[in-house]
Amino acid sequence: MAKLKLKWIKEKKVPLLVVFALCLVLAAGLSIGLWLSSEKGEEVSYREVQAEYGELTVGLEESGSVTVGTTEQTFDLDLSAYTESNSDGFSWGQGGSIFQGMGGQSGSGSSGSSGTRKLIIEEVLITEGQEIAQGDALYRITEESMDSIREELSSDVSDAEVTLAKTQTQKQLTELEAKQAYETNVAYGALADAEYQNSVQDLQDAAAEMEEQITQLQEELAELNTQLAEYQADLEMEKKVLENGEYVVSTTDMVSDAYGWITAENAREEAAQVVESLEESMEDTTDTIAEKQKELEALEKSLTGAQRDLELGIIEAQAQLEKRNLKYKNAEETYNVSVELSSFEAKNAQEDYEDAAAKLNEFDSYLADRTIRAENNGVVTECPLEAGDTVNTGSSLVVINDYDEVTVPVSVEESELSNIKEGDAVNIYIASYPEEDFTGTVDSIGDSTYNSSTGTTYVEITVKLGGENSRLYEGMSAQVTFITKETETVVYVSNRAVSRENGKSYVKKKEADGSITLQEVTTGFSDGINVEIKEGLSEGDTVLIESKVSDS
Repeated sequence: MAKLKLKWIKEKKVPLLVVFALCLVLAAGLSIGLWLSSEKGEEVSYREVQAEYGELTVGLEESGSVTVGTTEQTFDLDLSAYTESNSDGFSWGQGGSIFQGMGGQSGSGSSGSSGTRKLIIEEVLITEGQEIAQGDALYRITEESMDSIREELSSDVSDAEVTLAKTQTQKQLTELEAKQAYETNVAYGALADAEYQNSVQDLQDAAAEMEEQITQLQEELAELNTQLAEYQADLEMEKKVLENGEYVVSTTDMVSDAYGWITAENAREEAAQVVESLEESMEDTTDTIAEKQKELEALEKSLTGAQRDLELGIIEAQAQLEKRNLKYKNAEETYNVSVELSSFEAKNAQEDYEDAAAKLNEFDSYLADRTIRAENNGVVTECPLEAGDTVNTGSSLVVINDYDEVTVPVSVEESELSNIKEGDAVNIYIASYPEEDFTGTVDSIGDSTYNSSTGTTYVEITVKLGGENSRLYEGMSAQVTFITKETETVVYVSNRAVSRENGKSYVKKKEADGSITLQEVTTGFSDGINVEIKEGLSEGDTVLIESKVSDS
């Protein structure tokens, strides 16, 4: 900024009588103006500023209209159903085949389509044009539809939990079998040559080993069946306890014997929990028995094969030698594949369970008091739902003004683009708020368009406003000043001090004697905040900025 130089203007002398008469006329005019303003409920105030002399940045001015962006809030809750899919797990078996299915164990669940899971609007709590804040109520959901979906989501959590427990049990079994298979294959590989030389003895040992495994499985099955019987006995006893508790509860008067009723109710609830736990234990034990039985059947078949191999002798021993060597070579890889597969299934089941629980928690949190609430502040421009409409994942809930996306599109001649680039700061004058300074940046520079009537090519430039813009509305007139790097030393005043009427510009100038005159001025370029005064004012002249404040 260049150093300001003070310039004095010589005034012509005017007869005192003429000056006095002019003052009376001006005073009368101001009184009438103030009276009219008071009748309208407005108070007029003035602020004095001086014309300054210095460097004023040259700017390119273009007119446009305010455009307020919009934000759409959608229903983002995942209401999809948990679906248990069937995927066969695999592990190295000990009976000769490379892989064995693990009894059709159900794999991890997945989220299916939400299907009929739809919420129903009971009441619309907003209207178009209404200003809302984050957290304000948008819609109220019917109690019936909300309870229905919550019950289904809760059921999903239970199903996923059961699948997780089964998968974890299967993982432990698979890892145990894989380890056993690995150790067996390594041992057989190391003794392959001796096995070939002593084929008959080896086959007898193999048969004996299988018999031992069968015995072990039979013992395990016996223990499991004993355990199952104990569970059954305990269950029968607890069911009787439960029946007794239900009878006492139903026959005890809550009013006359509250303590007795509460004691009986507590005993009934405890018995019900024990019954449920025993039923689950019986189910798990039954599943384990079935799995052990399949293993036993497989081992018994293998034993028959081993006995047959013993009869075949040397021929089968050679084949066995080759097979042992192959298993020995692939033992570690096979073990890793089996363990990784079971771990993968268990990990998926864990994630499915956590996902189902998270969906239920999010549902309860999002729809507290059966109410869908606003996520942003703004003015409602679209309310797409009515009472009775359904809401599903992805449904549009409300469209509101987005005051973080307030722009002013303007057209600039292509020849001026050398002075404008994205990110440049601009000054913005909003006609509806003449006393405020708005700023922004060049957000985007669009494609060029040729105007055949004027022979000029224009480029659409979008200016984005910064700061607080919640008072702005779509279509407000705006004057955008693109700041260039050129400066000139001129006399200038605030844009607010200049009024325009019938193509001419005026300022209210305060004279040395305190009187106010309406001074016509010739303006030049503006930086969006200050404007050059080419004629009509000199440095140091005092002008008034008028402000109107409503009494209401």
